[in-house]
Amino acid sequence: MNAPLIGLAGAARSGKDAAAQALLDLGWSRRAFADKVKEVLYAMNPTLPEPEYRDGITNLRYEVDMYGWDTTKELYPQVREYLQRLGTEGVRDVLGENAWVDGLFRDADTWGPTVITDVRFPNEAEAIRERGGLVVLIRRPGQAPAHGSKHSSENALAGYLFDDVIENDGSLAQLHDRVMQLIPLAM
Repeated sequence: MNAPLIGLAGAARSGKDAAAQALLDLGWSRRAFADKVKEVLYAMNPTLPEPEYRDGITNLRYEVDMYGWDTTKELYPQVREYLQRLGTEGVRDVLGENAWVDGLFRDADTWGPTVITDVRFPNEAEAIRERGGLVVLIRRPGQAPAHGSKHSSENALAGYLFDDVIENDGSLAQLHDRVMQLIPLAM
């Protein structure tokens, strides 16, 4: 029998990580398809324009080490674009759509209960379902794709039939309560 597995989809800043925290507090593990994309981009260490400091440039590693990925993506919107282009055009389109799926699930037989916080493509959702997992949309009213993005990674699941939809339209406690209702369905 597979360990419980839940994949979360939704627009950037819809509350996927906040929703996952309810499960992490119970001892679940967090994984993401983008973790490996971030590792590759971090290793590449691209320069970033920084007009106010250091002769006008900085680099990704410095910013991530100082501020973390989320803040770096907010301060430098091109970082989100780099991640999208590397993950999609650089790997999915060149090596195959399952490159990140295969990388993530390589050791899945050793996992305990797991939440995947960044389901963006139908093949990722289907890989979760094939392993007995649920795919849940976190929807936050008024939250559209990041910076009006038309990138395929922000829109590929439009019209997808999810196993459940959680409306993130209340308090954090309400969001966590809604997530907790998924646990019996994932068993």
